[in-house]
Amino acid sequence: MLLLSGLGIGGNIFSDAQSCDPGLCGSCPPDWTPYDQQCYLFTRHETTWNNAEEACSLYDAHLTSIQGPDQYAFLRRLIVETTGTNTTTWVGGTNLHDHGEWSWVDGTPFTFTNWGPGEPNNAGGNEHCMDINLRGTKTTSL
Repeated sequence: MLLLSGLGIGGNIFSDAQSCDPGLCGSCPPDWTPYDQQCYLFTRHETTWNNAEEACSLYDAHLTSIQGPDQYAFLRRLIVETTGTNTTTWVGGTNLHDHGEWSWVDGTPFTFTNWGPGEPNNAGGNEHCMDINLRGTKTTSL
């Protein structure tokens, strides 16, 4: 399951770490939203990126990766439908573990980006985690 997680500003989105063949998956747990053979949970509480990823592990999940524009649009809709606004939300992108190279915490290939203007810029030398917001994805400090 995948989780979207808000910053110290908004929410979190978890996604289930396993995918399954159509017709073989059970339904998503209560409060989780199905999309493209995975289940997503948006939680609305302020937290750090590390704490959001740790919370995901309680569900055997990770902060969500983003693999393409359709999934990105789904995630944006999920956030707006849940909160009524474009709440800034943690996702699973980070460059903490790979010497500045961006990766997804769930291990999927880092191929889709929709960086906001001027991002990633590592402002202040401590922006190592990814959020999505009204202008696209951006890097944010821990």
